Amino acid sequence: MPKGNKINNEAIDLVKRLGIMPANILTPSRLVVESKDLHKDIKVTDLDEEALEKLGANLLLSVGQGSIEESHMIVMKYFGEGVKVSDKPIVLIGKGVTFDTGGVSIKPSNKMHQMKMDMLGAGTVMAVIQAVAKLKLPINVVAVVPTVENVVSAKATKPGDVFTSMNGLTVEVLNTDAEGRLILADALTYVEKFNPEVVIDIATLTGAALYALGSYATPVLGNDQELIDDLIKAGKKSKDKGWQLPLWEEHCKVMQGQEGVADLRNIASKPGPGTTTAAAFLWEFADDYKWAHLDIAATGSNGDKPTGRSVKMLIEYIKQRTG
Repeated sequence: MPKGNKINNEAIDLVKRLGIMPANILTPSRLVVESKDLHKDIKVTDLDEEALEKLGANLLLSVGQGSIEESHMIVMKYFGEGVKVSDKPIVLIGKGVTFDTGGVSIKPSNKMHQMKMDMLGAGTVMAVIQAVAKLKLPINVVAVVPTVENVVSAKATKPGDVFTSMNGLTVEVLNTDAEGRLILADALTYVEKFNPEVVIDIATLTGAALYALGSYATPVLGNDQELIDDLIKAGKKSKDKGWQLPLWEEHCKVMQGQEGVADLRNIASKPGPGTTTAAAFLWEFADDYKWAHLDIAATGSNGDKPTGRSVKMLIEYIKQRTG
């Protein structure tokens, strides 16, 4: 088996291993431990709750405030051999909700056990940066994982609560089950510090993704057409399909907050394309660089089993950038 195929398979196996771990074992703190074991050439920084408070990552912290498990933001850096440390990196962000009850806006119970897999975006970016290090690719990559547990308690966020994001925008949380976009928003603001070449976030974000494309292809949205095209081409070559969904200014309007309450709301003001409006919310925090969003809610798992989808697409994309 060619080396590249072997490493691709190992990367997918890592996502599957993390994805099936029960949430009482794979906590946010355990994800920190797992990140430090990925590869000797990957430098890991753990931002704990104290550090996140200093950064003003209040959206991220709001999601985890009901849990006894501490929230974290994990930063993993790989600097390619022969590449200047100052060269702009590819930045990957992976949603790391290690269990999602939906919070006060609680989910139905029949399939809630599957919400241990709401960290598949995190597993994906960890697997991809590990593969890049194993392949010794001449490129700089940063992978960021905002990781929390979203549960119900007396301290949990209540629908209607308002929080100030890291970039200063205020957000009214009208549905605590629309939590992934909140932790990603602060991560998208944080990664500006890296002066990224491109930023790609990967998340099990919306059930609407299943109705948009089924489990056949991963929805791809963003603010840069070349980046979107390159990801879809990489998916086609690696047989890990992506398909572009529209993202327009009109979608952003339904995410605007009520005057006098907040700048934004975390769910749309009227029914519509949920995958796109969730991406529109993220766009508010990703306007200063080239950005794409992969929603793996429908492709990342098959029932109780994680699939590792989007791993091969992203590895292929990064390999092509080393061209």
